[in-house]
Amino acid sequence: MKRLLFVLVILGLAVLLGALRDLLFINLNYQLDHVQRATAYSYAHSGFQAAVHGWSLPALTVLKWILAMAFVTTTWSLCQALLAVFGVRRRAGRPVTAGFLAIALLALAAHALARYWPLLEPVSVDLLHAIQYPVVVLLLLVVLVLHGRQRAGQG
Repeated sequence: MKRLLFVLVILGLAVLLGALRDLLFINLNYQLDHVQRATAYSYAHSGFQAAVHGWSLPALTVLKWILAMAFVTTTWSLCQALLAVFGVRRRAGRPVTAGFLAIALLALAAHALARYWPLLEPVSVDLLHAIQYPVVVLLLLVVLVLHGRQRAGQG
């Protein structure tokens, strides 16, 4: 029962952080578009506009990268917490970390190669999104539950 409570808290945090990420990035992208194209008005929420009023395109871009890294780190932390709840963090923590790093490096490589093959740019974005959203936490939970059931069936 205690495990279920911890899992629910982790999943709740993951979903809330996913919603926060969407809210921030949608508004940030609207503001980036407004500043980049010098439009008369921005579609970003007025509160967000007020928070970044006067920010330049490079400053907004840096903010976007800082937020992306923060959400990747947070998602990774939630995955590590989930591993700890299932008692497998010692064994599975490094492979999960390696998976996050591999996806991040693939995203970076796709971004770099997109200069020569533009079709790779959306691949780069999608890979980076994959490690920022709660879906990865849900997938890890499914793997942990299935692994636990498989082990229980073997015993």
